[in-house]
Amino acid sequence: MKALRITALIASVLCLAVLVSPALASGPVTSTAAAPTVDGAFVSAMGIGVVPASASDPFAIGQTLYVSVQSTADSAGLQNAADEMVARLGAIKAALVDAGVPADGIRLQGLSVNPMFGPSKPGDAPGQKGQTQALSSVNLNGSLSADVPSIRLLIAAMNAATASGATQVNANSGKGGVPFGIVQPSVSDLAKATQGAVANARTNAEALAAASGRKVGAIRSIASSQLPMMGCCPPNSGWTVQVTVTFDFAP
Repeated sequence: MKALRITALIASVLCLAVLVSPALASGPVTSTAAAPTVDGAFVSAMGIGVVPASASDPFAIGQTLYVSVQSTADSAGLQNAADEMVARLGAIKAALVDAGVPADGIRLQGLSVNPMFGPSKPGDAPGQKGQTQALSSVNLNGSLSADVPSIRLLIAAMNAATASGATQVNANSGKGGVPFGIVQPSVSDLAKATQGAVANARTNAEALAAASGRKVGAIRSIASSQLPMMGCCPPNSGWTVQVTVTFDFAP
C-alpha cells in the first residue's frame, strides 16, 4: 500500500514537470496586447464650412440657360441651312458672352437634321414594293447650354440669345449642363469656406479629445472629403466645403 502511494506521488510530480516545463523554457509569459502609446497619438474629425453665394446679392444663384435654334430647308438648300445654323449658334454664344455669361460655361448640346416626307409619288400603287415618299423638307435643330452665375443676369442673357436668333429659351436652377458642383467658387469664397470647415473640425476634435481627458494640438494632416458644392436654393445657396482634419494631441 505504501509502495502504491509513493508511485502515485512520483507520477504526479512528473506530470507537473511536463506542464510547467514549456513556460520555464520560454521565460516569463507576457500579454500579446500592446500597451497604448502616448507619443504620436492623434484624433481625426470632420468639419463643414459654408459661405453664402454672395454677401451683397441674395439672388446670385447659378442658373443653366438652354437655348434652341430651329430652321427648315428643302433638300437642295440643306448645306446652306446647316451653315446658317452654325453661324446663328456662334452669334448667340458671342451675345451671351457680351451679356456677362462666362465663355467657358457655354457648350454646344447638339445639332440634328430631321427629314420630313410628303405623300407618296403620284402613280405609285399603295403597298407596291419599292414605293417611296418624296422628301418635302428638312428640319434642323441646334442647342446650347450656358451657366449663368446670377439670376440678375438671367433676363439679359435670355434677351441676348433671342435677339441673336434663338427660337426657344428656358432656364433651370443649378449647373445642369455639367456634373453638379464641378463649377468652382471664387478663390476668396473657397478660402473662407475652407477656413470655416477647419475651425469646425477643430471644435469637433476638441469634444472628442475632452471625452478622453486630452487636449488638441497642432494639425497633422488635412484632406477634402468632397468637391465644393453649391446649394440649389436658399437657405442652402452658398458654397459648402467638407474636410477631414487630423490633430496631434497636446503634450
